[in-house]
Amino acid sequence: MWRKLWTRKAAIMLAGGVSLILVGMMISNFQMIIIGLTFIAFISLNGWIVGQSELEITRFVPHSNVYKGDLIEVSLTITNKSYRRTQLLEVFDNVPHEMKIRRGINQIRINLGPGQSTKLEYMLRCPLRGHFSIGPISVRHRNAFGLFVNESKIEDMCDVTVFPQVRDVEDAMLRADVPKMYTGATTLRTPGPGMEFYSLREYLSTDPIRSINWKAFARTGDMMVNQKTRDAVTDVFVILDTREVSRIGTVLKNPLEMGASAAASLASHFLKRKDSVAMVTYGSRMDFLPPDTGDKQQYKVLSRLASVSPSGSMPLQAVTNALSPRISRGSPVFIISSLEGDGTTLPAIRNLSGNGHEVIVLSPSSVDLERLVSRIPRMAYEVLKLERQNRLTAVSGYGARVVDWMPDIELSQALVQSRG
Repeated sequence: MWRKLWTRKAAIMLAGGVSLILVGMMISNFQMIIIGLTFIAFISLNGWIVGQSELEITRFVPHSNVYKGDLIEVSLTITNKSYRRTQLLEVFDNVPHEMKIRRGINQIRINLGPGQSTKLEYMLRCPLRGHFSIGPISVRHRNAFGLFVNESKIEDMCDVTVFPQVRDVEDAMLRADVPKMYTGATTLRTPGPGMEFYSLREYLSTDPIRSINWKAFARTGDMMVNQKTRDAVTDVFVILDTREVSRIGTVLKNPLEMGASAAASLASHFLKRKDSVAMVTYGSRMDFLPPDTGDKQQYKVLSRLASVSPSGSMPLQAVTNALSPRISRGSPVFIISSLEGDGTTLPAIRNLSGNGHEVIVLSPSSVDLERLVSRIPRMAYEVLKLERQNRLTAVSGYGARVVDWMPDIELSQALVQSRG
């Protein structure tokens, strides 16, 4: 749907025509009146003439799912489908303000002949995680005399999901002195599908030929098959704090952004090792993603983390109480939180440790993050750091392994420094 707008030239011409008519009437000068009427008639005729052509605009984006910090290439193909020249066209592709144009430009001025095509290409950088939409496409057409501009919007939207960054924590986890549960699939000493040998048994008609132990057949003369041990996976629970206090800091550096990246990295690490990962986020309410394995689970985790935002003040103990029946005994639990403004942290961790869970608390330092946006006096900063250190020491006293994560430290470095 086209919308007609006046240009400054048309407004000046209309004002001049009206002024000439009024002045001519006042001084009885018919020549001025005729000139003024000519101006107005010329503007009216230009307003009735429809000059835009039939356009076909298509957008191509190679990837709709990217990671924070990645680049997106966008390409628009503009084709004149009519049998006349378009004259001057302006095409503008609307991009979210959270994305930054890294190369090229999202606007073009063209004059296409019948059947001609051209391309508009540019590159976007995605500094923030979330769900975004590129579009709509705005088109402007000026008539031959530049008196009117016809505007239209093409509702061609392209949805893009920006996942949090996934850091490599493989070395940090392998070098740490961690329990056996972190090493992936666990072997159970019961028969079932698996890789390791368990025992021999007599051959049944339903057994596949490849399971026959030919060495045993040659030795005993009886058809025997190999039984394998059944593999089971460890359930790893990742709990991410998305409360209102997690917005402390800058847009790019705050407890929630650091926590989302850490949760994505840990989930990716354990899923690659064939563990089963469950994701829990809590803020205004608790969202629970049941434990599962594979690439499908990783996509669910990343999609969940892409959409979280800081809100609410739900206590940690309410989360752990709700999860208690769902967590299998011995499962490791990662809690990613700044631990600010929650008096239920200690009893929640005490209950988890008492139920036999290995608890790892990854805590972004909100005190140091706050210094990025406001000036904190030296004495006040030291007092806040001491209070935070006392809080982390108390948490560690209940059997949890605590990682004090500073803003300028990479996740893998924080995990390595905290082992022991």
